Amino acid sequence: MVGEAGKTWLYGKGNRRISMLERQTGIPRIDNLSGLKPNDCVILLGEPKFNAGELVNRNSMLMSPWLFNGAATVVTELTTAETERRLRREGVPARLGTSDPNGTPISVAVWGFDAIEIRRDYPSARAVTSVKNGGGLSGRAIFPSDHAIWKPAERMSVRALYVLGLDFGQVELLLNDKGKLIVTGISPVMNTVHEEGDSRLADALVAFAAHWSMETANGVQATLGADPEFILLSSEGRVVPASRYFTPEGAAGCDSIRIRGERLWPLVELRPRPSLEPANLTADVRRLLGVAAERTAGIALTWRAGALPVPGLPLGGHVHISGTALTGERLRALDNAVALPLRLLEPPKASPRRPRYGSLGDVRRQPHGGFEYRTPPSWLVSPRLALGAFALAKVAAEHSRELSSGRPLDEDLIRDAFYAGDRPVLLKAAGSVYEAITRTAGYVTYREPIDFLFDAIARERNWDESADIRIKWRIPIIK
Repeated sequence: MVGEAGKTWLYGKGNRRISMLERQTGIPRIDNLSGLKPNDCVILLGEPKFNAGELVNRNSMLMSPWLFNGAATVVTELTTAETERRLRREGVPARLGTSDPNGTPISVAVWGFDAIEIRRDYPSARAVTSVKNGGGLSGRAIFPSDHAIWKPAERMSVRALYVLGLDFGQVELLLNDKGKLIVTGISPVMNTVHEEGDSRLADALVAFAAHWSMETANGVQATLGADPEFILLSSEGRVVPASRYFTPEGAAGCDSIRIRGERLWPLVELRPRPSLEPANLTADVRRLLGVAAERTAGIALTWRAGALPVPGLPLGGHVHISGTALTGERLRALDNAVALPLRLLEPPKASPRRPRYGSLGDVRRQPHGGFEYRTPPSWLVSPRLALGAFALAKVAAEHSRELSSGRPLDEDLIRDAFYAGDRPVLLKAAGSVYEAITRTAGYVTYREPIDFLFDAIARERNWDESADIRIKWRIPIIK
């Protein structure tokens, strides 16, 4: 949303850290939230003794300020069993409160999508090997960011917080003797102990506040890219390795998976040229399908896409987004505006792919500065499905502020329905998402492809994963 620049505020009662952060970052502290404006962001620090619904009267405005970590009170009131259930539902291994004398306890402070500090819970002189101590750190409590454990610990901790609705916090992990991580504790309060961690946090806050002000004042233009997958089947119905006809490199290439430790190359992957416009991106996907057709000309093959066209071989329709910052608000907008509608268009047999594939909030940062939204299945089933998915991603990325009023997946019952495939519950949720989308300027521009998808949802349509995708894309089948 383009409008008055949003301000970032620090809020928290009885928290001595706020004064330090206020001095370090220049971000002002606020005690009375009644005067907040819709584009403001309030970072809720300290012990979660507040009620986010009472801090800001959300019913008084169509779009409310972003309460950064607004779910903190709810999360702290969950039982251990319920917290574990929610984490496991979304593919996060968790045994809260567990300990293992043969394992290494690790504590991770997270801000947004980055680890601020990773440390052992206690210094240990006990020798550990492999990923546990690739940098020879026995006896040191703080892990450097280039240590082998940093990335996997960061990835799991960020995801654990996100699926519970949190924007920052502290995650306790246990690295067992097999090199596997599990979540053993989670808190909405960060607990850094080293000045380097405090410095990273201050830098992250300053960068966030500057970007938030710029984005809310000027809006954003999201450039879209993608890397959708499809598979080749022989006339006998067997998967044909894509590597027979495609190399790993190039705009029309192949991709690998690991099955029982063996690396196989069954997937054709297209890498269209990024574009600001969904229609241009869709056109380039069609061009690459033509390239793929030339590579396989004269071979009796069937091309299939979707979520799970062959048992045990889930496919992805990852959407790349650049020109916008990766924030929790933006990722939640994508989950609601893209993943939820596509979930209703999937055939029922696609459900078993989750939570390992297609789970909510599956995202990766990219070297070019953007990020890859990995939750969607392969929308290569048809050009109209592809165009609709791109249009929804474009609107979600550029109008995440406005869509904050239409996020049913913030409710745990709706997340349950998403993973269970509870269509009646999801249909009602999709209605509130559609209503929020129609209030954005992006809807005016991309109304036709968006309405096409929601009309199909209303008619209870599902895509057909048994059909050859070349038919709807009008790609000649050369035999």
